[in-house]
This record gives sequence, C-alpha cells and structure tokens, in this order.
Amino acid sequence: MFAKTAVAILVATVVAGCSVSPSRLSDNDVMANAVENQTLLAEDFAPVTQAIDLNEAFARTIKHNRDARLKAFEAVVSQGQLAVDQFDMLPDLAARAGYAYRNNYAASASVSFIGDEPAALGSNPSYSVSSDKSTFTGSVGATWDVLDFGLSYFRAKQQADRFLISKERERKVVQTIMQQTRNAYYRAVSSERLLAKIDPLIIQSRAALADSARIEQMRAQSPMEALTYQRALLESLRTLQDLRKDLMPAKAELATLMGLNPAESFELADVGTPDFQVPELDLDINTMERTALVRRPELIEAQYQERITKEEVNSAFLTLFPSLSLSAGLNYDGSDYLRNNDWASAGVGVNWNLMNVFRYGKIDQLNNLKMAATKQQALAVSMAVISQVHIANIEYAEAQNSYDLAINYLDVANRIQDQIQSSRAAQNVGELTVISEQVNALLAELRRDVAYADLQNSFGKILVSMGLDPLPNGFGGMKLEELAKAFDSMFGRWSQGDIDAVSEEQMQAAYLAKQAAEKEE
Repeated sequence: MFAKTAVAILVATVVAGCSVSPSRLSDNDVMANAVENQTLLAEDFAPVTQAIDLNEAFARTIKHNRDARLKAFEAVVSQGQLAVDQFDMLPDLAARAGYAYRNNYAASASVSFIGDEPAALGSNPSYSVSSDKSTFTGSVGATWDVLDFGLSYFRAKQQADRFLISKERERKVVQTIMQQTRNAYYRAVSSERLLAKIDPLIIQSRAALADSARIEQMRAQSPMEALTYQRALLESLRTLQDLRKDLMPAKAELATLMGLNPAESFELADVGTPDFQVPELDLDINTMERTALVRRPELIEAQYQERITKEEVNSAFLTLFPSLSLSAGLNYDGSDYLRNNDWASAGVGVNWNLMNVFRYGKIDQLNNLKMAATKQQALAVSMAVISQVHIANIEYAEAQNSYDLAINYLDVANRIQDQIQSSRAAQNVGELTVISEQVNALLAELRRDVAYADLQNSFGKILVSMGLDPLPNGFGGMKLEELAKAFDSMFGRWSQGDIDAVSEEQMQAAYLAKQAAEKEE
C-alpha cells in the first residue's frame, strides 16, 4: 500500500512539474525591449552629410530598408536550412551508454520440459546467476536506410530550389521598393518646392479674407458681392490646404523607405535646380515581352517550382520501393559473467509494403496532375507578366502625353500671371483675381511636377515589368557612395535607351540548345 501511494505521489509531482501556465510580459519587459529596439534603429542610421539625390536615395533604400533586409535574411535562413537538410543524407550515428543496478542478484532456476508441460520445480532447486547486480553497457552504431537516403536527396534538391526562390523573391522586393523610392523621391521634391510657395499664399488669402469681412461689416460693399468674394477666397484656401495636406507626408515617406527616422532632417538635391529630363525608350513591345519572359523573378520562381514538383514526383515513386536498412556497431557490456565483454555487430534488413503495388497507378495519375497544374500556373504567370508589360508601355505613352500637356499648361498659366501682375501694378485688377491666378499658376506647377513624377514612375514600371535587375554586381560590399555612383551610371544608361534586352536570336538559340540536350539524355 505504501509503495502504491509513493508511486501516485511521484506521478502527480511529475505531472504538476510539467504543466505550463501562460506568463504575460511585464510592463518593464515591454519598455526595456522598446528601448533596445530604439537604440538599435538609431545606431543603424547612416548619417546624412549632403543633399540626397535620386541615386543616393536608391543606395540608402538598398542598404537600410527593413523590408529588403528581411527578405535577405529569409534567403540566408533558407540557405542554412539547405545545409541542415544535407545532413539527412548521412547515416545515423548513435552513441549509447547505460548503467543498471538492482539490490539482489537475478538468480534463476531451470527445469526440464517433458511432453507439453514443464517438470515440477523441486523443493531444493539449484539457482544460477548470469549477470551482476550492477552493469555498465555502451555502444556506438551506425544505421543507414537506403530509401531514406534517396528521399533526403530529393528533399535537399527541393530545398536548394527553395533557396533560389527566396533569392528571386528578394530581387522582386528590391525592384518594388526601388520603384516606390523613385515615386516617393519625386513627390518629396515637389513637396519641398511647392510648400515654400503654398504657405505665403495661404497667409495672403487669409489676410484678403479678413479684409473682405471688415469691409462687409463697414457696409462699404454690397453683402452679396462681399460674400461672393469671400466664397471664392475660401475656395482657393481649401484648394491650397488640400495641396498642403497631400504634400506634407511625402518627405517622411521617402525617409522611411531609405531607412531614416521620419524626423531626420535632410535636403533633396533636385529641389533648387530640378532636372526635368525625359527618359528615352527605344524598344518595341515584342522585345520588351521577350526580356520580361526571361528576366522576371516571378517566372524564374515558377521554373524553380516546376523543378520542386518534379522532385516531389520522384520522391512519391521512391516510396513504392522496398526499404533497405544497413547497420553496424561496436558494443560493450561490463558484466563479469560474459566471456567477451566487447563485440562488433552488423546487420541488413529489408522492409516492403506489398500494398504499394496497388498504389502505383493512383500515384502516377496524381503526379501527372501535379505536373500539369504546375505548368498551368507557370503559363498563368507568363500571361500576367505579358499583360503587365503592355499596361506599363501604355501608361508610359500616356504619361509622356500628360507631361507635354502639363508643360504647355504651366507656360500659359505663367504668362497669364505675368499679365495679371502687370494689371495689378496699374490697379486694373483686384486682390481676388491676383490670388486666384497665383493659385492657378501654383496648381499648374504642381501638375507639371506630378506629371513628371508620373512619367518617371511609368518609366520605372517598364523597367520592373521587364525584370531588369537594378542591383550592380557586388553591391553587398559597396559603400553608400560607391553604390550611388553605380546606380547613377546604370540608370543613366537606361534613361538614354541603353538597355540590355533579349533578342529573338538569343531565345531561339537557347531553345534549340535545350532540345539538343534533352535528346542526348
């Protein structure tokens, strides 16, 4: 009874010790972690020593953007998983050791077996002992399952392709955030240039509004005329406030993309002397399609996914074969009753599920469906890529037309403003007309800047749609200044139409080479 009670108490203690209850983070833990993160972010900022141009914005984005770093770390983790999976192809090597003790000897007697029954144990049986009260055992052995080796081999190849997929996804993220940086940079430049003009105009409009209200109170003007004047001023103010609200966050958004604290103070190089250079694109749509089908990260990922599916098919067929297990080991037992305390052992075992014979047909059908589905997925991605190339090309042509129209509109608005200023000097126009035309000229300038930003953004979309890799070779070891110069050279060539596109001859040569290689296999 005492032994049962002791066992019950021991079991209850073990169960209670293994139970886990939720433990909330304390406020101090949360605050300490926040301080640590804040410190790490502050240390990671690259100091701004000069006005940032577009190429330096690209360089800072690549070096310090958190999304890009996350994808890079995911690629590193995938590579580490590949190294781990390769160990699965090696034999299992196990070392074992043990110690056993009992308070008395394991003495035993034996009797003869006569017929179907054992003989009776005598009143004074003879006992024998074949083991010590305490023993020490140890062994080192290796086991290797040939079937597991084959499966591990295919899984390692799949993980190698997953690593390459992670690199393609990293490329895609880089292309996307650089496109976002291009858009945010030109919006920030427009914001810096126009906010300096909007604020004085808002002050002037509010002063005119106050003057009108005072004139209305003095009844120096008819109420209807005064209210109409004030409504026009308020409409101008609302337009200016909406512009200001839209432009204010632009610089903070650019800072976030570049990995800077949004509160960081920095200047943009194109604010004082904007360079409205129009990119040149001398590629026909067929060349753009070919280049996209060869270089887009999504399509390369789809090809790797096809290879992964093929390896999955091979793995599925491999499971139908018998499992051959090889084992070998060195053993030791410290018992004094053994003649040989150490010995070597080896073994071979075969295990085969005979029902796998009936599964072959179904597995073959399933594998064919998997391959067909993967191919259809690749074709769907190809069609989406071609559509994106066409849409990007159309948007670029429309952006060019919009920019030309915005240039002409700004020219007319500036000439009207000059005429109004001349009439104002002669006191032939009122304050409302002057303010209205200043607002119109400001809006025209904003439309020009926005149209140019859209033009640059559309040009960037074309580059992304074709899958052109913006990263120079060896960018990981480059300093910020070196990377900015590399971007300046690369995008300078692309803006002048010098794009390394894929020709029809290259496509045909690669296709024929693949067919020849498949025939040789």
